[in-house]
Amino acid sequence: MKTRFLTTLATCLALAGAGHARQSDLTVGYCDAQLPEKGDISFSEADSYVSGAIHLPAPTVGTFEGNNFSGIRVGLASKLNIDRLTVWVRSALDGENLAEKEIGQPSKGWNDVMFDSPWPIADPSGTGLYLGYTYHQKGTAFGVAAIPEPCRNAFFVKFGNGEWEDRSEEGALCIEGLVRGEKLPKINVTLLEATAPSILIVDAGNLTVSGTLKNIATNTVTEYDVRLFVNGESTDVKHINTTLPYNGRETFYLEMSHGLTEVSSGTLTIRIEAVNGSDDEDMTDNEISMPFNSVQHDFTHRILVEEFTTEMCVNCPRLAGYMHNALEKEEFAGNVIALCHHAGFYTDWLTTIFDTDYLWLFNQNGGTFAPAMMVDRQVMEENSPVFLPSTQSEMENIWKKYLAEPAFVSLDIKGKIDETDSGKILVTVEGSRSLADICDNPVITVLIVEDNIQARNQAGSDGNYVHQHVNRAVNSTWGDPVPFSGNDYIYECEFSLSQVWKRPNMQIVAFISNYNPGNAADCKVLNAASIPFTDFDDCADMSETLVGEESEAEYFSLDGLRVNADAMTSGVYICRRGAGVSKIMVR
Repeated sequence: MKTRFLTTLATCLALAGAGHARQSDLTVGYCDAQLPEKGDISFSEADSYVSGAIHLPAPTVGTFEGNNFSGIRVGLASKLNIDRLTVWVRSALDGENLAEKEIGQPSKGWNDVMFDSPWPIADPSGTGLYLGYTYHQKGTAFGVAAIPEPCRNAFFVKFGNGEWEDRSEEGALCIEGLVRGEKLPKINVTLLEATAPSILIVDAGNLTVSGTLKNIATNTVTEYDVRLFVNGESTDVKHINTTLPYNGRETFYLEMSHGLTEVSSGTLTIRIEAVNGSDDEDMTDNEISMPFNSVQHDFTHRILVEEFTTEMCVNCPRLAGYMHNALEKEEFAGNVIALCHHAGFYTDWLTTIFDTDYLWLFNQNGGTFAPAMMVDRQVMEENSPVFLPSTQSEMENIWKKYLAEPAFVSLDIKGKIDETDSGKILVTVEGSRSLADICDNPVITVLIVEDNIQARNQAGSDGNYVHQHVNRAVNSTWGDPVPFSGNDYIYECEFSLSQVWKRPNMQIVAFISNYNPGNAADCKVLNAASIPFTDFDDCADMSETLVGEESEAEYFSLDGLRVNADAMTSGVYICRRGAGVSKIMVR
């Protein structure tokens, strides 16, 4: 069963181990005993106060009643200009201190601040408790520490005389309550995160769900159930046997029935129940809900893998080798469509103008490199779809991840030789969609690609290097609008073929993607397809291999003036390579 579009929500209250606190204390908070390497939250006002806090909801507080807070641990990103630190417990952010303790000269990192006497845990307001701190600063300070893991109730901050700010969507404050007592919760888990498809496939019947839970009570968890609800109705339950000690985490992956018989939308809920045969002591953190939509069916998904390479690049043969080896495997053959853009590290004799146009996708302030790769133009690093896999295994795992996603649009390619001009091919791509809004701006790109081209002078090779997946021509660099009529489309284009292109080594590649000219991180490929020339209806004509020398490309303005490639500005140009002529657009 394929993994669908993923929606992730999290509740992440964590009861951490005592290894970071006094031996007899347990800790409760949201940061899971983590500290960032450095802090980037500052306040510049001298002789002022900065406060931070987390909120423990009433049900959570209830599981600890009968025990005591012996103190509070505070993680500081810096101690510079901080001369006093007070920890406190409150019923409201601006309420009175129910318990407090001040120390002078706190340290960078963790500060275990113990109350003069243990404070019996209680919830006098019935709305939960805030655990917090306030420090005094003599000048600009970077004391506030938070980890970048958003959690509800996990990060409140106040600077000087300002108002309290809820920054829980940014991360979790580094603070933990120290709990000591004889009535600690015995059976209690928390569902830290859960994932499920945001779009369900009715015909599939099932979906893949996953989740991570943590044992935050003293008894070892030996069993639990995962129950799925669709619009409030229980549709499936799975039983899991385990051995999960206190503070242990476990991730599950399950195929579950969604029970849908027609297209609908609503809410999915994943719940953990029957922990050690019974409900645990705080069920409020045992479930996560998320919205969903559905379609009747999806389509076979083929991913588009694009490589940036040139003959100047000494490391490019290594990445090409990864791709060659992987594409011979059954799980990838026919399911991964490859293209090579000869750009990124200088250019070479196979470079086309649209190859260099695609450098825009690096989205790295003009910086480019090779070898490099894109997979369905999915964002990989810092708003860029371009990355470099360090190993073949890493590359294959990324391929598998995106192959598992559904496709809601199809492509079927047909090609034929023009009856009046054997140097021209006519291409038809048709298909349909099962989701009305497949993306904001769907475009279709069609390319002519050639394999088995002998390299002239490939750096990093032994002299017998052969280029594969070489771009020869494109319908439009950034694609043409998909001409949907209802949910179906038929798209046609034509190409003139150079006499030096070897027909039996050539194929047509087509893909549908989003195109956002203002954002290279928003150009995801939705599905791809390919067909070799030898599969054309009139494939007998493909047996001919026309011989000739590869010509360098020549570029002309629309009024016929020859233009140097390096001097071209934005606009439309004519590209001539031997007998082949095509129209190109330069951004």
